[in-house]
Amino acid sequence: MTIKRRLFISNILMIVIPIVLALMLSALLVLLLWQEFDFQFDNSEDYYGARDSVMEASRELLENPDTNVQKLDFMVSRVDRMLTNNHMALRIYETSGASAELGTGTLTYSLGGEPFADPQLTKALDTLGGTGLVGTEGRELYVSEADGAEGSYRIELYSTRKAAEPTPPGHPGGSGGIWFPIAILLGMIAVVVLTSRFLTRFVFQKIRQPLEILAGGVNEIRDGNLDYRINYTRKDEFRPVCEAFNEMAGRLKESVWAVQKQEMNRKELLAGISHDLRSPLTSIKAYAEGLLDGVAATEEARRRYTGMIKTKAGDIDHMVSRLFLFSKMDLGDYPNYPEDLDPREELQSFFRAADDEYAHQGLKVALGAMEEGLLIHVDPVQFRRVLSNIVENSLKYKERPEVTVSVEMYRAGSTLAITVSDDGPGVTDEALPKLFDVFYRSDASRSSPNRGSGLGLAISEKAITFMHGTIKAEHADGGGLRIVIELPVTQAKEA
Repeated sequence: MTIKRRLFISNILMIVIPIVLALMLSALLVLLLWQEFDFQFDNSEDYYGARDSVMEASRELLENPDTNVQKLDFMVSRVDRMLTNNHMALRIYETSGASAELGTGTLTYSLGGEPFADPQLTKALDTLGGTGLVGTEGRELYVSEADGAEGSYRIELYSTRKAAEPTPPGHPGGSGGIWFPIAILLGMIAVVVLTSRFLTRFVFQKIRQPLEILAGGVNEIRDGNLDYRINYTRKDEFRPVCEAFNEMAGRLKESVWAVQKQEMNRKELLAGISHDLRSPLTSIKAYAEGLLDGVAATEEARRRYTGMIKTKAGDIDHMVSRLFLFSKMDLGDYPNYPEDLDPREELQSFFRAADDEYAHQGLKVALGAMEEGLLIHVDPVQFRRVLSNIVENSLKYKERPEVTVSVEMYRAGSTLAITVSDDGPGVTDEALPKLFDVFYRSDASRSSPNRGSGLGLAISEKAITFMHGTIKAEHADGGGLRIVIELPVTQAKEA
């Protein structure tokens, strides 16, 4: 469940619950007030009021015999309850054509307790003519005549008066009745507080836990644990945040790794420069000292010494030029003037020229299948420099007098694939992915500086990257090395 939905439900419940509690409280108060009224009516301490109410209700029963059964039963039960609570007994006789003596006639209603027989009260009532109110020693007899809808009736009300019992303390009408509304109010407050606490937990518990998870992840990253990832499975608003955190941690790890690799490359670069410059400089110094000390006594020897000094100086110049180019490419200051080229024509032209130029060094070129009618958008100078670096790499590391370089070109979807393979010694599986690292050599001891500085393939990789392509090294079928270049095809050449 999302946090938005939880907040919506919480707000609805905070409105609905007080309304429901208010309605329940109102119903309870109405019930209590009704019971209090009923209790006070049934347990009235006003004996005379109860007696008059009974007599009035009796006359109503006699005057309205056609009242519906439900209402009639209700009236009879209320009169019977008043009689019982006030220690009274009611007897109603139909006297049409009968004598007027007590207990005579047709008994119509018998409610309340049992009537008593008191000759003294009977004699006093006869003195009053058979109707009226007489009483003695806590007993009272009230006799009245009434005309009903179906004849004449005599109403006899017997009463034994006693002191009314006090109202129970716990009853709403008693002395402790004030605690009932207080208890209800306190209960309502408690329910509201508990509801608020539950809803707060219902909403904010689902916010606090993800925040703690995120805080824990941040602490892990701060402490250097870049492999830490948050495993968050709930489908709420925090899920994309946790996914973004994991992505950020991954990118941060890659960034740190790139910085570390760059720092390592910089150290290797300094070490490589120092070593590769030291070798030709040592040779130049040795030949120069030989000339100064007269070791080269003949003209031929002096010319050979001078030629070696020039060759070593040329090697230093070539290496410094490559290093300068690599530094500019590394800083993004790369001379790039692309144009649309026909790769088939460029490859054939370059490798035919290379076959003639490097034939005396043992290079043989084998041109394979090349697809026609394609165009690529690259800088022609940098493209030829990449091809030259690959050819020079094959020549420098050959172990036989001759090395054959095979070239093929074909289209692979929206890219152009160029493969340059040689039949040289190749490299190990461990060295294969490191060939494009700056100053890397398969000769770990760097005992053969004449085989190159290790910058050629590194420069080639950066150049191809600027051309929006890729370059990689593979094992050739004959055991040598294969360089695969992939470049985007601009368009098909118009016929």
